[in-house]
Amino acid sequence: MKQIYLIGGTMGVGKTVTCQQIKAKLGNSVYLDGDWCWDMNPFVVSEETKKMVIKNITGVLNNFINCSVCNHIIFSWVMMERNTQ
Repeated sequence: MKQIYLIGGTMGVGKTVTCQQIKAKLGNSVYLDGDWCWDMNPFVVSEETKKMVIKNITGVLNNFINCSVCNHIIFSWVMMERNTQ
């Protein structure tokens, strides 16, 4: 059975290091950083780019979910805002 680990937090709290350590301890695992799907120059935040990033993330995650080699998928993302609803 696939296990998906979602690691969120603000910049600089150690998400990358934590995810790399988890990946090293688990077999058949992959680490995906949501920032990779948003690494643009210039960095533009708009409705268009937000939609693009979500499509990028879901596409990459689905590819690894459908891969029989990957049992553990570790995904990290910077929390830009807190939703209290």
